Amino acid sequence: MIIIDGTKEIEYDGMTKIAIGKFDGIHLGHQRLIGEMVSEHDGLRSLVFTFTKESEPFLKDSGRILTKEERRKKFEALGVDYLVEFELNETTAKTEPEDFARDILKERLHCKKLFCGPDLSFGYKGRGDVALLKSMESELGIEVKVVEKLQYKGADISSTRIRTAIKSGNDEDAEYMLGSNKRP
Repeated sequence: MIIIDGTKEIEYDGMTKIAIGKFDGIHLGHQRLIGEMVSEHDGLRSLVFTFTKESEPFLKDSGRILTKEERRKKFEALGVDYLVEFELNETTAKTEPEDFARDILKERLHCKKLFCGPDLSFGYKGRGDVALLKSMESELGIEVKVVEKLQYKGADISSTRIRTAIKSGNDEDAEYMLGSNKRP
């Protein structure tokens, strides 16, 4: 797996399929999303687009569950070809969602397929969403594939829910949602 860290040199020459998200815990839902991307045999290189730890002040519901090294190992184990760890800062956080889609996804990373959850938000103040990407599919030449959330005990699996379980000492539920082999 090739890692591109920061804001510079984010460019790829071939065509890609991209999974985009915070991926702060790489829980079962994240694993499903990345697995669907990687398992498509379409000749495209798989790329995960996520954020550096330094980006957390600019993200909603941040707080890492895994270290940088643990995340990288999980992405590699899931079969990801490229990992972009993008740094949000005072400048990059002000990128309009349409500009992000055109400049980063289409022009720099040559995305042909984008995999995301139904609650994706991106760009300035999180104004970009699945509906915006769907409306830009023809212009960008990017097929947007929404992977529905997984449920556990009647609620969506999420990093926020995992952090809450960890804080309350419910390690069994947290481990299950993170994909451990233990079954509660």
